[in-house]
Amino acid sequence: MKIPEHLALSYLVSQFGVQPHYGWTGTGLMLAAGMLPDLDGITIVAGWNYHRRHHRVLGHGLPLTVGGPLVLAVIGSWGLGLGPFLPLWGWLQVALLGHLVTDFCFYRWPVQLLWPFSTRGWGFGWISWNDLVPTVALYGATAVALMWPAAARVAAGVGVGSLLVYLAWRAYKPRPHDGWAAWITGSWARQSARYWRWLTGDFVT
Repeated sequence: MKIPEHLALSYLVSQFGVQPHYGWTGTGLMLAAGMLPDLDGITIVAGWNYHRRHHRVLGHGLPLTVGGPLVLAVIGSWGLGLGPFLPLWGWLQVALLGHLVTDFCFYRWPVQLLWPFSTRGWGFGWISWNDLVPTVALYGATAVALMWPAAARVAAGVGVGSLLVYLAWRAYKPRPHDGWAAWITGSWARQSARYWRWLTGDFVT
């Protein structure tokens, strides 16, 4: 997913347990955990070829998957005094795994989940880069949760649930190639101004 979509997903997941029990500091840690894998995106400064070889490898492999949430939980529980370590660590691990799952389910760019022990990558390619359905579901639910905190958990359930249902639908029925359905699922971006793509969080194409 795009960076703002990863952030929205982590924020919504935080509404199920972290925000009520750990407050905004805990939610901030959830956002950090959800974005940890994309630290390897920094490889773009070494050039596109280097980035292609190392993105979805260095930050998406086992060392960061196992160690990243652990470090953040130590910071949150003992450094910031947020409370019990294990529940916080569990939620942070969920945020990071949510990032990985959406990455390999959405696009065909392989994710090397077992690096450095294996270079095998997974990329199902069920959802295209500029598909508007996940974008609207995640951004809409996040907006509702922010504006009406009392309904945040319900909004999060609707947003995350909608994403999972749509993901299952796309796994069952591949993306259409013509008509309005093709437009919604990504073809709208081909001739659109960069401004509109930026509004959806696409800062790449």
